[in-house]
Amino acid sequence: MCDGDIVAGKVMISGRFTGTVDAERLEIVASGIVTGTVNVGQLVVESGAQFNGTSKIKGQEPPRQLRHEKAGEDEKSGDKGGKGEKSEASARKAG
Repeated sequence: MCDGDIVAGKVMISGRFTGTVDAERLEIVASGIVTGTVNVGQLVVESGAQFNGTSKIKGQEPPRQLRHEKAGEDEKSGDKGGKGEKSEASARKAG
């Protein structure tokens, strides 16, 4: 068993490791057990291997916020669906 911090290009774990890994590639083989925090470009966990902790993939962008527009918005509020005409749903409501 090994405890500590690893900073390297490529890391392969086949035994027990507890700590922090900062690498371009971390591979945990079938006999490997990793507990801790990893910050890597690539993470490979073979069948039978164990990983208990948190991981962050380098270069991965945070999730984007999606903006949802309400159905039936007119041209002023961003609906580019026509020449300023009301949508079918809005026309039915107006009567």
